[in-house]
This record gives sequence, C-alpha cells and structure tokens, in this order.
Amino acid sequence: MKLILLAILILSQSICYGQQGSIMKGSERGDMIDSYINHLLQRQGIPGAAIAIVKDNEIIHRKNYGLSNIEHQVPITDKSIFRVYSLTKPIISVGIFQLIENGQVSLDDLVSKYISDLPESWNYIQVKHLLSHSSGLPDMAPIPEFMDLSEEESKKKVFSQELRFKAGERYNYNQTGFWILQKIIESVTGEAMSSFILKNQFNSNKNVFFSSDSRDVILNRATPYFSFSKGTLMLDHPYLQGDYAHALNGLNITMDEFIKWDKHFSEDEFLDLSTKELMWQNFPYTKSDKTFAYGWDKVNVNGNISYGFSGSMCTAYRVFPNKNLSIIFLSNGLDKWYNIGNIMNHIASLVDEDILDINNLAFESLLRASFENDRDNFTLEYHKIKKYPRLMKNDFENHLNDVGYFCLLSLGDNEKAIEIFELNTRLFPNSWNVYDSLADAYERNANNEKAILNYQKALDLNVDQEYKANTLSKIKNLQD
Repeated sequence: MKLILLAILILSQSICYGQQGSIMKGSERGDMIDSYINHLLQRQGIPGAAIAIVKDNEIIHRKNYGLSNIEHQVPITDKSIFRVYSLTKPIISVGIFQLIENGQVSLDDLVSKYISDLPESWNYIQVKHLLSHSSGLPDMAPIPEFMDLSEEESKKKVFSQELRFKAGERYNYNQTGFWILQKIIESVTGEAMSSFILKNQFNSNKNVFFSSDSRDVILNRATPYFSFSKGTLMLDHPYLQGDYAHALNGLNITMDEFIKWDKHFSEDEFLDLSTKELMWQNFPYTKSDKTFAYGWDKVNVNGNISYGFSGSMCTAYRVFPNKNLSIIFLSNGLDKWYNIGNIMNHIASLVDEDILDINNLAFESLLRASFENDRDNFTLEYHKIKKYPRLMKNDFENHLNDVGYFCLLSLGDNEKAIEIFELNTRLFPNSWNVYDSLADAYERNANNEKAILNYQKALDLNVDQEYKANTLSKIKNLQD
C-alpha cells in the first residue's frame, strides 16, 4: 500500500497531468492530498489539522484531520478554532493598508507621528520599516522572556536596548514592529486594534477573535501541542500578558471563517487592487537581496508568484494570484520541525502541475519513501523515483543528503539518517561531501571510530586547505 501511494504521488505529476498547467481532477486530487496530509501528520507528529484549497473562487478541497485534543480524543471538526500565531501579521498588514487607502496613514510616515513616548532613536523609523521587518528595532523575543511581563515591563525591556542596524538595510524578523503597528492603528482609529480588524475584515463574527494567551478557556479551541520545551510533544500554552501582543500572534479563527476572509480578500473587497499591489511590492532593502513585501512573504514557485505567511511552523496561508488559487493550512502544533513553506509548495503542486517545484517534489518523495520503508525497500524506491522523467536531471546526491539531515536533525532518527548517508556513499563514491555527512551522523551518534574513518575518506577527496584544517581538527578531537 505504501508503494502504491508513493507511485500515485509521482506518477500523477509525471503522466496524468498531460499538458503544462493542467489541474488534477477532483477525486484523484482529493485522494492525493489526503494521503499526503495524513503522512505529514504522522511524520511530523502533528496532532490535528484542517486544510482548505480554493481555486477560481470554488472550494475544491476542504477536510479535517487528526485530533483537537489528544487526552480526550476529540477530533478536529468544522467548529475547531485555531490560534494562528504569526499568521496574524498579514491580517494586520491588510488593516494598515486599509488606513493607507483611506489616506489616514502613509508608508513613509514616521512612527513618531503617532506615538510620542518612543526612544529618540526610534522616532526616525517609518511605517514601511515596520511592515517589512527592516526597522532594526530590538525584538520582543524570544517570547519566553516576555511571557510574564506586562506591556509597560516589555516596553521598558526593549526601550533599554540599542537599535540593531539602520532602518531599511535588511530583513530581520521582528515582533516589536507589529506591536508599534498595533499602536498606530489604535492611535488613528481611536479604538482597540482587535475591534478595528474584526469589524473591517470579519464582520465581528464570534468564531474569530484575538487572544495571545493559549491558557484562556475557549469553547472549541484546538489544544496546542509542541515539543519546544522538553523535546517531546506536550501541552504547550504560549502566551503574552495583556492585549498588547494581539498584532503579533493573537488571531484565533475557524477554517470556515478563514475561507470567508480569503474570498473577500481575493475579490478585492478589503482593499482596492491598486492598494493590494502596493502592499505586495518588493521592499527595497539597501543591504540585502531578500524578497519580501509589506507584511507578506513573496515566493516564486516555478515562475508563479505567491504571497503568504506562516505561524509557529503550524499554520500557513498562501495565495497564487495568477492562478486564482488559495491554500489555507491550520494545525494545533507539531512534534518535529519542518519547513512549512515547502509543504505549502508541495500541496500547491498537487493541485496545479504548473506550480511544481521539481526539487521540492524530489525531496518530499524521497523523504516520504524513507519514512515509510526500511533500508532495502527505500533503496528500491530511490531507484524508481530517480527514473521518473521529471526527476531524472535532479541532483540526487544533494537530495539524499538533505533527506538524511532532515531525518537526523528534524525527525531525530539517527539510524535512518545513517542508512541514507551510507546509500549516498555507495551511489556517489567520488564525492567528499557524502563521506563528510556520514561522518557527521556517526559523530552525532557517538560512533567515533566510524566518524574518523569517513572524515578521512572525505579528506582524500577534498584538497581545500581550510576544509582540511577543520576536518583534521575534528578528527583530533574525536581521537582524544
């Protein structure tokens, strides 16, 4: 059954699509997405999730998976409310651009125009720097250091710190900037930011609200589970004291309400098209080539520009305007780290082949095969995957290396990682990098003898003097 599912995943994208840009038919697409999401939940230890895919203003896939509460075996349902964490930020950006569209705020406005008690060095920062994470402000992070602080205590903590760099130079993800954006909204509108957002984007629906405290007892809210504190999945109720963090991470919403929001947003009901295009312009960083819009990630997938954001690696939203395609993924935590951006890319490719990232497909296919098969069967699957026409020109040495490190560092499966790295040395025996990776895995697994052996093999193939010096130092440390 596992081999069949993997064959469906790859063959459908190699053969069934036919012409470029064609769309997978309903039942086939649904089966593929269900298979992939169920695999993802198992692989990454995600308790529960909901997914919605909207194409040409029609919901083409909408389903719930897993558990809202593990202890009481409560399933995710249409009533489940998810805290979306930093996925709140693009919603806040839309709110700011509503004020810009109304002529109440400008991207070039100084923050000092709206807030009078900021440190002197902050007064030259502009609204655009907050939205683009280029302010250089000291950050209200890591969150655990601020959890038990009041707003005044948090202000005091960040106000005492120096700016990190000159505004506009580079992207540096920043929570403090969105705290200030919340203050700007409240200064301009004369009402709480949460009220302004709910009124202007959600019609104040009861299934959408702001709470930055996951300890609040709320009917139907999915229980959050993370492994960040202990290294294993556990109840985890992240919070910040008071309402001042609402713009950072406080939105809570059902999937159905998010779908409604996406419909209004996609049909330009919140913002005129020209305003939306302004919001999605690249910010011109002066010392970085980072591609980012005003409050939105901007991702090019096989020539298709998409916009979105994610929250705590467990929620994500992505819209492909040229495809009239939106993907919403909401979950209540994870046990193992993963790149949610790659996951969104992969889901998009299951809907429309034209959005296919070949490298991501190869990586995800190999990773899934490694998760679902033992050593011998994975080797067989590797050779099958490698033969598919779309993947034949891929760099499988690096793909296997990436899968090995994902197993090692993200899934914590040292044995599986070593098996994959060993396979890579057999397939690419003239590459120093495959031996270096295998040595690294053995070193992490406290097998110093095999680590040294493979570092020495890597040295035989890599004549770079800096690498030689660093690797000899590693070997000496392992021998001591």
